[in-house]
Amino acid sequence: MNKNFALSAVLVFATGLGLAFAGVQEPALPGTPAAEVKQEDPKAREFKDILFKLVRQDEYLDEALETIDASNGRMSAHDLSAMGLSLKMISNNLRYVASRNKAEFHAVQPGSPNARYINTIFSYSRKVNRKAGRVGALVALMAAKNKKRAAMRDAVSSRKGGKKVKGKKIAQILEEQKAMDALAADARELRAASRGLNATSKWLYIAAK
Repeated sequence: MNKNFALSAVLVFATGLGLAFAGVQEPALPGTPAAEVKQEDPKAREFKDILFKLVRQDEYLDEALETIDASNGRMSAHDLSAMGLSLKMISNNLRYVASRNKAEFHAVQPGSPNARYINTIFSYSRKVNRKAGRVGALVALMAAKNKKRAAMRDAVSSRKGGKKVKGKKIAQILEEQKAMDALAADARELRAASRGLNATSKWLYIAAK
């Protein structure tokens, strides 16, 4: 089993436990001052929360890629708009994680005890960046094919008096083209957000080395 994958799985599991038991403290042993009870580093909780959110975006990107692959480059205007909303959500979440990275940057020192979380955040950021790039490439390919089909439809439509092309009304075709253009813009925003995230995660990684 890949060691990095195993480490990531353990950290994700630990993250879930941390969220599930947030705020719960271990009781002090008899005769032990409460101040001596070992508490989790607040920064560790911060980094685990960042990691948890990042893992979720990785999963959302997997879902987006599966949907695009399954469509074979053909989506209705409704499906294109739904995909655009999904990419917008992921982009906003990636920007939020990037802002959290920036907020933690000043507190990270070389040899940080939270280096394992920071390393995994950087690893997931690179994964997310690659997947966002793949989404962008697939959407760009879909948009190019859509424009080619639109040009062919326009040629056929002009010969048929501009009514229907292969059972589709011109208004429907234009709606799909508009939705496709919007999705392409959303994919570019996603790519920009993933690059920004990757940069801030790399800063943390370097600072913690």
